[in-house]
Amino acid sequence: MSHAIVIGSSIGGLTAAHVLSQTFDRVTVIDRDQVSDKVQVRKGVPQGNHAHAILRRGLNIMEQHFPGLTSDLRSGSAEWMNFGSDTRFYIFGGWRPEYRSDIESIACSRPMLEAAIYRRMSQNPRVTIIGETEIMGLCVDETGTRATGVQLKSRTTHAESTLDADLVVDTSGRDSHAPEWLEAVGYQGPEEVIVNGLAGYASRIYEPSADFKASWKMIMIQPTAPAGKRGGLILPMENGLWQVVLLGAGGEYPPTDEAGFMEYARNLPVTDFYDAIKNAKPMSPIYGYRRTENRMRYYEKLPRYLENFLLMGDSVCSFNPMYGQGMSVASMESVELANCITEHRKTHEVGDFTGLAQAFQKRVANVVAMPWQLASGEDRRWLPNDKADTVTRFMQWYIEQVMRATLHNKAVTDIFYRVQNMLDAPTLLFRPDVMTRVFMTRMMHR
Repeated sequence: MSHAIVIGSSIGGLTAAHVLSQTFDRVTVIDRDQVSDKVQVRKGVPQGNHAHAILRRGLNIMEQHFPGLTSDLRSGSAEWMNFGSDTRFYIFGGWRPEYRSDIESIACSRPMLEAAIYRRMSQNPRVTIIGETEIMGLCVDETGTRATGVQLKSRTTHAESTLDADLVVDTSGRDSHAPEWLEAVGYQGPEEVIVNGLAGYASRIYEPSADFKASWKMIMIQPTAPAGKRGGLILPMENGLWQVVLLGAGGEYPPTDEAGFMEYARNLPVTDFYDAIKNAKPMSPIYGYRRTENRMRYYEKLPRYLENFLLMGDSVCSFNPMYGQGMSVASMESVELANCITEHRKTHEVGDFTGLAQAFQKRVANVVAMPWQLASGEDRRWLPNDKADTVTRFMQWYIEQVMRATLHNKAVTDIFYRVQNMLDAPTLLFRPDVMTRVFMTRMMHR
């Protein structure tokens, strides 16, 4: 009976488990937390207290994996949101135009999304989820060339054991210990690059005042390098509440005390944000978060691969959460996992996964390449002594022109939203007709 192990029950882990259950007789998901269908922030997800965006591409994939998910979220009072008419974006001293867009998505808390997916996963007879358990290392065969399972330790009894598997997939996040696990069994860890724009958040849940009226459901005041270090986000969530986030970049960390939080909001570039929350009712403490660095681990460049061991999600590439890419990128990687396994089975006997690790890591690298370039390129603007290469400098300059053009041209805005929601590749922004629109708009509105 074939068996696959997934390390971590994040969005990436749950989508990976679903994909693997289409091929393997058994799939075991292992997590440090006690995972359940309760809507609550888990200890192992410290960013769970902060707003999470579900980009449309990610929502589409999640719906394909878990049919009815979107309906469940909407019936659970999650907010349906149009990116053109329900959102207001302030950037470079102006507001983007409000219009009816073709792009819509859902807004809810991360705990609500995880609980909804977990409920579906728990109904899959091939999937077992084990909580309160740590991974201590990898098990390998006698030749040392193939992963054969994991070493476990219960967080409640402290008992240690091993669990055998035909395939192990690490989705344990930006704190993944995979480099150490690989080195412990004689393999080289990956090259790692970190780009840290010194961003930070202070988040709180609010209930809007009954007499507050606004044309928007979401409002975003975006920090802009080099001087505009402060920003804010109000994103709707379930039960008519708001996820309110103060943003800071370049080391401008928002305070987490009551007076400081409100004063920071009062001093944003426009008053709309403060006006919205000044009479709103706080429904949670203020939570700070500063682990926002972009981190890339180049597993696709390893000189030698441990067979039957795959990595995806934040274990490979984690982004500054400000850009809202993480959950959607992980979902896209789950599609590549399905495709990669399907293609591998055409040329290999059942149970033979030789070469799958290398093939999959190259696919993951292709998925994250452009999101990494965009996120890390933007965050490098905050590094005072950054020596960016010519390509990065051009990308930074051109993306700024695109963002400025979105203040005046609905067609450019629509294209940008499609790229932002990962419905189209970022290369769309560089198509000649799009570049012409961008430059003509910029010439008219200098």
